[in-house]
Amino acid sequence: MKTRLYFFTFISVALVIVIIGWFGMKLSLDYMQQKYIELQLDINKRQAQNMATFLENQIKNGATKKEVRENLQQALMDSDEDKGFLCMFDKYDAEMICHPNKDKVGTKLSSALTFENEKTGDVEKTRNVILEGLETGGLFHTPNKTEVAYMIPVKGTEWMISSHENIQTIKNEIMSQKQRFLIGFIIMAFIAAVLATLMARLVGRRYEKTIEEQNLALENANEELKTVNNDLNHKNEEITLQKQIIEDQHEEVTKKNEQITEQNEQIKSSIQYARRIQEALLPPDRVISEVLNEYFVYYKPRDIVSGDFYWFKKIKNTLIFAAADSTGHGVPGAFMSMLGIAFLNEIVTEDFYESDNCTASLILDGLRDKIKNTLRQTGDGDNQTSDGMDMSIILINTDTLMMQFAGAYNPLYIVRKNKLTEVQADKMPVGVYVKDDQTFTNKRAQLQKNDILYMFSDGYYDQFGEETGRKFMKKRFREFLEEISTKPMNEQKEILDKTFSEWKGQTEQSDDVLITGIKI
Repeated sequence: MKTRLYFFTFISVALVIVIIGWFGMKLSLDYMQQKYIELQLDINKRQAQNMATFLENQIKNGATKKEVRENLQQALMDSDEDKGFLCMFDKYDAEMICHPNKDKVGTKLSSALTFENEKTGDVEKTRNVILEGLETGGLFHTPNKTEVAYMIPVKGTEWMISSHENIQTIKNEIMSQKQRFLIGFIIMAFIAAVLATLMARLVGRRYEKTIEEQNLALENANEELKTVNNDLNHKNEEITLQKQIIEDQHEEVTKKNEQITEQNEQIKSSIQYARRIQEALLPPDRVISEVLNEYFVYYKPRDIVSGDFYWFKKIKNTLIFAAADSTGHGVPGAFMSMLGIAFLNEIVTEDFYESDNCTASLILDGLRDKIKNTLRQTGDGDNQTSDGMDMSIILINTDTLMMQFAGAYNPLYIVRKNKLTEVQADKMPVGVYVKDDQTFTNKRAQLQKNDILYMFSDGYYDQFGEETGRKFMKKRFREFLEEISTKPMNEQKEILDKTFSEWKGQTEQSDDVLITGIKI
């Protein structure tokens, strides 16, 4: 009778917990799937917008449409079509222009494919959506799979950039969450049922103890031995139960470790893809070498992606070059660097150049305002971010060699006839600061033929050496640049890299490194 009571107690408690947990898990996972899709759609939107802006800037900078298409196609070749990827259509005839699968390039979109609008829920032919040429996002249905997609037109062209993410990836993640929830609820139901059973036993045993005390005089030694034997049996059952629980927990830990390993690989793959995007946003050597005969860029990120970046543009007879060190490194620094590149592209336009306000200092002032507005930096409160960047920027008139310079913490070094001169920067960052109501200082200098200009971040001279355990130091860095300035620019870059590697040794790189050199 007791065993049946304990058994039904165990089953009832476990069943109630499992039913409640099942419905709770179902509601949570449905909500989670919707939020995952909304989040992925927002990510795709940003990727499509960034790529569209990048392509527009390439065309504005003189690249032909053919070169832009070929560069984009080359960049997409390594994308995993079964996960996330970018592609490009012709919005006038729905022809595929660029795609990770090269066999699909040149084909026209089938009229059987459908597109479900994310905002309205309307389902229409994908071909018609592309031919409308409007920015939109939603679910892209094909015979084999469904993808979260966001499409945006590239201004000044007949192109539509589309960013895709296989919805199966989201469903796999939801299924993984479901399995973890299910295992957790089963373990919780089992433990709760065991505790309820033990409580039932405890109440029952108290009642039995009262009866035993009243009849203690009538019990003989044999009954006492039986009681001891029953106690031993109960302890053996508890030990067996605890052993089973420990084995179940060990199996759960093993599964979670495997899941963590898989997630780490996915994160690493995503960051590698982010690196390709960041490298695509940096000025290519082909563009710089068309304007500068002798120069070098020594760029060495600490992690896969970098917070340091350089930016270059030529408008008529003026070239503009900037070197920046964003707050942090790795993924956070990379986000800041992409913001910096995007904002510089917005600020430095032909309209800005032709205005009376085209100075290096006003570029930094405008960049600071955009960063503060975007990151909602007002200088009030303790919970606001202080993210920003240190930067040096120069404008050189190629006809007169008149140079403008403005700096946020980072100075400019000019080497003339083997003697190095420092042009000091303002002691404030491009971002929120106690004195950010002050404008940056615009400095001018007349350059001469064979002058060498250096701009840099602090990563090189802040690196700790393996043998000394100390930093390289800025004074030594300055003397080192002055010493190697007589070498050809390409050789200077090789010397910088070799010296940095020898100094660092097996010590971990402490920060991103960027050094640019330009010979007039």
